[in-house]
Amino acid sequence: MQYTQQNFAGDKKLFYAWFEAMYTRIDIALCVPAERKDLVDIVSEMEVLIQKYERIGNRFNPQSEISYVNRNAVDNELSISIELFNLLKECQLHNENTAGYFDISVYSTSGLRKDKVAYRLNSATIAIQFSYEGVMLDLSGFLKGYVLGKLIEIADNYRIDNMLINVGNSSIYAKGNHPVGVGWKIKIPENDTEIVLNNQCLTTSGNSELTKWPIMNPLNGDVVKNKKMVSVITNFPDQGEVLSKVSYIAPLADLNIILERFDAKLISSEIES
Repeated sequence: MQYTQQNFAGDKKLFYAWFEAMYTRIDIALCVPAERKDLVDIVSEMEVLIQKYERIGNRFNPQSEISYVNRNAVDNELSISIELFNLLKECQLHNENTAGYFDISVYSTSGLRKDKVAYRLNSATIAIQFSYEGVMLDLSGFLKGYVLGKLIEIADNYRIDNMLINVGNSSIYAKGNHPVGVGWKIKIPENDTEIVLNNQCLTTSGNSELTKWPIMNPLNGDVVKNKKMVSVITNFPDQGEVLSKVSYIAPLADLNIILERFDAKLISSEIES
């Protein structure tokens, strides 16, 4: 972790830290009273938490917990950590609330199985079992939003009222106010749109020429080939990760219903009705 800090207005300071994690850069700006001395420890706690969830949810790491689940959950019910269990439970709820447009099993080698759910969670034993061969769970993208929510909880526990957390420019959460303004002014690089966030998250998803894992439609298995970006504003970052992808996939009629359900706002898109 690297950091810098600057006093302003006599009784306040801006603490700015950054580090690499989850294959991207994390930037954290905290606006706090000048006398606070615990900010390095707070951001260090955030960094440790991110590393913990990387070890749990990064399917590209063969030693991660989700990789172990992907290899073994079809044969037996597997006990898993409470952290992974809660994460997967959230994914199930988002799948239901988006009419299936968000689905972490979309890259399964068995293809689509509309007749069965891909995995079942056992709340009594904190365990998981796949419903059929070939299931693969991919938490890419969603994990960033979920972990960002955990970082916000840390900040709340330490009574940080004004902050900005930027995860790779794709998930940005702003709480309270910038040192010299109301809210936090953010520019969406894809179209230079400026917005002001206050206790909100801006999330951007889409395909470009550099996209390694193109977005797929879980309802039909088709790769969405259009090269475009979609941004949404939500109250919670995990919802932002879900809805930015759903907004890219879903037809407008379905999308409007889903966005209203989450009290979310579509900021930029090229979606065809």
